[in-house]
Amino acid sequence: MQDSGLKKINYSAVGESIYQAVLPNGLQVFLLPKRDFNETYGIMTAHFGSVDTRFVSRETNQLVSYPPGIAHFLEHKLFEGENGEDLLQEFTKFGAESNAFTSFTRTSYLFSTTDHVAENLSLLQKLVSQAYFRPASVLREQGIIEQEIEMYQDDPDYRLFFGALRNLYPQTPLAEDIAGTRESIKEISAEQLQENFSAFYQPSNRSLFVIGNFDLEETFSQILAEQKQLNPAAGSLVEKAPVELHPVVSTDTDRMEVASPKLAIGIRGRDVVDERELYRYKITLKLLFAMMFGWTSKRFQALYETGKMDNSLTLEVEVERDFHFVMLTMDTQEPVGLSHQFRLAIKNFAADPDVTEEHLDTIKSEMFGDFLHGLNSLDYIATQYEPQLTGENLFDLPKILQDISLNDVIKLGHRFIDQCDMTDFTIFPK
Repeated sequence: MQDSGLKKINYSAVGESIYQAVLPNGLQVFLLPKRDFNETYGIMTAHFGSVDTRFVSRETNQLVSYPPGIAHFLEHKLFEGENGEDLLQEFTKFGAESNAFTSFTRTSYLFSTTDHVAENLSLLQKLVSQAYFRPASVLREQGIIEQEIEMYQDDPDYRLFFGALRNLYPQTPLAEDIAGTRESIKEISAEQLQENFSAFYQPSNRSLFVIGNFDLEETFSQILAEQKQLNPAAGSLVEKAPVELHPVVSTDTDRMEVASPKLAIGIRGRDVVDERELYRYKITLKLLFAMMFGWTSKRFQALYETGKMDNSLTLEVEVERDFHFVMLTMDTQEPVGLSHQFRLAIKNFAADPDVTEEHLDTIKSEMFGDFLHGLNSLDYIATQYEPQLTGENLFDLPKILQDISLNDVIKLGHRFIDQCDMTDFTIFPK
């Protein structure tokens, strides 16, 4: 494979080697053969998510805007074939399970199979290279997505998270549900779907990751041949509008049929994060907030023992090139008092009794243990590995954990927290 264009990257700490290539049409390919597994995963990602509703049109060179939820709508429509057939069923014919998901910045399509790898890989590549948008089927899909939106809106934890996110990023796409709203999806037309597909699904804005039981040379040769046929030319990337930082809504509430109040505390970073440091920045933030609020912290144990909080506390850290935030959610009978206590602790993190060398080692060990457990799952690797040609990724985690000191955590904590914006969002019982 010396002249194939594949570059072998060794991760000695985890005993893995990934083969990477950029094809002539711009598609980034990442291959990880694991012949001791029976299963194979293929995942194709378009770097296009719910925040990408505004971009500069190639035709007019003007900034154009689209309704919230269009990336998720496009995800649904790509599973419709040329003759209206459901491509999910086509994967099933080849013995594979298939799915797709849309996040803030990506839309991914994946299959898992123990057989017919080549056929499923062909189908995956065709799925994201060809699109058919008929007005009648678009109208039909609006009804399906509307039901999905209603289901999300009935979920208190979902409403809690996105209520706080709306406070953090008002007047931006992050303030909208990833699936959009009942109103916004009715505005989406077949023409708009085609425009977004043409802008964001070109090969140079996509990456393909295959992991599992497959032959490296045969699979790469297949991808090369099929991409040459499906996507022969490389296109230019569109210019996306950045996520703007407007003043946060400091607090807000809602009421739902819940047993006890639910509290979310959101922290929005204002510092600039370089693309090469995204993963390490995310891990360092997770270490800091896990020390302060995780189940091993003195704070959590005291609140749990006094009944002020149960074990529902969750921590989510999102670090992207254009935005980054931390979200803490919990069930508590004292949301107002707990919000004040947590906000104060965050501002004074450097003096927090839980932010110590010993506690950092405990959190690192726990994170490393979860990582090692995850390596036994192709599903974990396929969905957690974020293919990129610059910067660190999942397989760098052991080295990152070894490198990071308490001083590094505190330094990044100051960088993130000293100029951050905070909000809280509470759902009270009706």
